[in-house]
Amino acid sequence: MSLPAVLAIRAWLNARLDLVGPDQPVALGFFTTQQRSPDSGAYGVVRRSSQPVASVVAEDQGVDTARLSIIVYGGTEESSEAAAVAVLSAIETLTGAPEPCGDTGISVLVHDNPSGPMTVEVPPTGGEIYANEVASDFLLAAL
Repeated sequence: MSLPAVLAIRAWLNARLDLVGPDQPVALGFFTTQQRSPDSGAYGVVRRSSQPVASVVAEDQGVDTARLSIIVYGGTEESSEAAAVAVLSAIETLTGAPEPCGDTGISVLVHDNPSGPMTVEVPPTGGEIYANEVASDFLLAAL
């Protein structure tokens, strides 16, 4: 079964009070598309990666795996990297206990194969100047 992993992980990240909100590393929250200038705080964009992910063997059809990339944009190089480190730290807290992904009806269980933070180069056509990326495989389950 394929689950809407991007929407689920975005909801999980946005629900984390240690990441999102005033005076937090990703003050503006997480989105599925790039926003305007992050001068009032960092924000993240969650995307599904094209890299293959080994699927789990489960009798329950409500289980899915997905490799997701989270790009964190900040007004400075330091804020972008610090926010990406905070995102990776949050991901590393996943230990198998189901954590609800907002009101999506999906829980995230564990992660595997984390990478980053990695600096994202500025595209030649413009865009945000400071960005760092983290990625991981996520195991999700429908509630």
